[in-house]
Amino acid sequence: MILGHCRKHDLDSALQVFNQMAKEGCEPNTVTYSTLINGLCDSGRVNEAFDLIREMILHGILPTAHTCTGPIIALCDMGCYEDAWRLFVDMKNKGCEPNVYTYTALISGLCVSGILKVAIGLFHRMSRDGVFPNTVTYNALINILVENRRIKYAFVVLNLMGRNGCSPNIVTYNEMIKGYCILGDPEKAMLVMNNMLQRGHSANLVTYNTIIKGYCDSGNTTSALRILDLMRDGGCKPDEWSYTKLICGFCKISEMESAFGLFNEMVDDGLCPNEVTYTALIDGYCKDEKLDTATSLLEHMKRSGCRPNVQTYNVLIHGLTKQNNFSGAEELCKVMIEEGIFPNVVTYTAMIDGLCKNGSTSLALEMFNKMIEQGCLPNLLTYSSLIRALGQEGKVEEAENLFAELERHGLIPDEITYVKMIEAYIMSGKVEHAFDFLGRMIKAGCQPTLWTYGVLIKGLKNEYLLADQRLAALPDVVPNCSFGYQTTDQDAVSVMSAKLAELDPGLSVQVQNALVSSLSTAGRWFEANELLGSMISQGLCPDQEAYNSLLCSLLRVRNVDLAMGVFKHMSTQGCEVHLNGYKELICALCQLHRRKEARITFENMLMRTWNPDDVVQAVLIDGLLRDGYKDLCMEFLHIMETRCYMPSFHIYTILAREASKKRMYHKGEEGYMLYIVYRTVLLFKSFQVTWSHGGIVALSDCLC
Repeated sequence: MILGHCRKHDLDSALQVFNQMAKEGCEPNTVTYSTLINGLCDSGRVNEAFDLIREMILHGILPTAHTCTGPIIALCDMGCYEDAWRLFVDMKNKGCEPNVYTYTALISGLCVSGILKVAIGLFHRMSRDGVFPNTVTYNALINILVENRRIKYAFVVLNLMGRNGCSPNIVTYNEMIKGYCILGDPEKAMLVMNNMLQRGHSANLVTYNTIIKGYCDSGNTTSALRILDLMRDGGCKPDEWSYTKLICGFCKISEMESAFGLFNEMVDDGLCPNEVTYTALIDGYCKDEKLDTATSLLEHMKRSGCRPNVQTYNVLIHGLTKQNNFSGAEELCKVMIEEGIFPNVVTYTAMIDGLCKNGSTSLALEMFNKMIEQGCLPNLLTYSSLIRALGQEGKVEEAENLFAELERHGLIPDEITYVKMIEAYIMSGKVEHAFDFLGRMIKAGCQPTLWTYGVLIKGLKNEYLLADQRLAALPDVVPNCSFGYQTTDQDAVSVMSAKLAELDPGLSVQVQNALVSSLSTAGRWFEANELLGSMISQGLCPDQEAYNSLLCSLLRVRNVDLAMGVFKHMSTQGCEVHLNGYKELICALCQLHRRKEARITFENMLMRTWNPDDVVQAVLIDGLLRDGYKDLCMEFLHIMETRCYMPSFHIYTILAREASKKRMYHKGEEGYMLYIVYRTVLLFKSFQVTWSHGGIVALSDCLC
């Protein structure tokens, strides 16, 4: 009876039965006490549970592991980890040996609290005590390691799990998939999913949504859409978050037509867009400068019964201020307050930033004072906007005062704040002060990036150009005596490298590497190549990123001969070419009808330690198929297979689907598609993956 009442969470009735037992002379035993104690803990009545533990000890009944596990779980849920630990130690001291559930409960609690070292220590102690971890124990450790971006160690735990005969479940695999997506490597997450499917597990909604988000976060919305197709093929119906993550991904890359198409598809599927969906679309339209559409969408959101939140209003206010529509932004602020939604630091900062960029610094300072009066504390972005605006007006002392104020308020300046102050000095012609401030930034432990260096180079270039203008204004000046554009660039870099070397010798190499990468990305490959050559002649070592950026920049303009030179030099220096570099080189060689070299490059690439799925995805699907080289795609696939460099089952299905979508075959060339489908079916059998009959039919439909 007590157990029944506890299961129904009717603890008062359970306690009545318990008290009635005592009145009728029926002595409760360990099981009775444990059942009631765990029931009380499940209902959050922890103090009463501890009273019962003390009572049972007074009656000479010793608590068991089952008795103490419930209270430990409850204490962990309440965040009382020290109390949970004391109870654990106390039960051991009294001869009550914890079981796997007790250990797992405490390890899980410690993991949730972020006390990783203690959790790992307890995990090892558990094994020494002869208690073997179960799947839940391993999952708790894997989860905390993933959350801390320590995927390598999570894999160690996963392997240990297998060696100890404990099988991973869907939760285990989903955690590993999430880990790789957090690291921005959804391709590796796909490999984990393939491995999971090969072991007989079925991907669920969490699996697919995590990978969709991973691809969208890395900007690869094409692959994210493929996962949506794969999800449907696997019999898993997308939910509102599947669509929302995709919509957010397309909005982020300003593909609003695709985003709105998915929005309509979502509604057609009977799903209700939530505030995140609407906010992403409104933000996307604001960034696309379609404020009317964004405003209409806000009204549509309200009519649909979806209540906007402060983030929804903030993105629209930010959009209005960017178009200098401050009256519209203020009106929207009033509307949100009327709806019981109060402006936060993001709202005020958007208004202040807009006013600063519009040259209305005095109004921005009034808004700054108003937000403080309203009890809303400014953040670093608020201060950064004002510091830059004051710098533009030559009010460097006021900017310095604001910088000192933010430090007094306990805010730690980031790169944005430091750079805005550096810009303020440069705009006032105080370049030496700017470099002094850079030294202060480095001493504070804030590492400069290419952006910081770019601001300093711009300041130095302006000094040279001003000197040039002064020189030209002098009487009897030597004709054509000027620094010139390229000389100015080179001198600015040289001077900055020298100044950086004074601060930290390693920074000079770092900044030149960053500049090579930046120039390459901007398409200025000639200057990037010159700078890289200059580094080599000085005995400096360009890094892998600099080489790869230059290589891809050269290949984008089809300067293949120079790219091949860089490629060979990288090989001699032991510098690894990125997979994307190989893809661009192979495709460029194909476009110039140098197929033999493309084939040799591909074969050399296979000697590296690339994952077969990554090779097929990057080179064959996103490279050769994209450019229409279906015959080479099949030839290279043959090369991979003859070397036992086998792609996974799912990559074959994606390859078949992509070829079908792009119609990369004509009448009489169906053999190409048949081959891919044939390989897919063979792998299907060898992997023994349980797929629905409809999944195989979908493959054969590619030939229709």
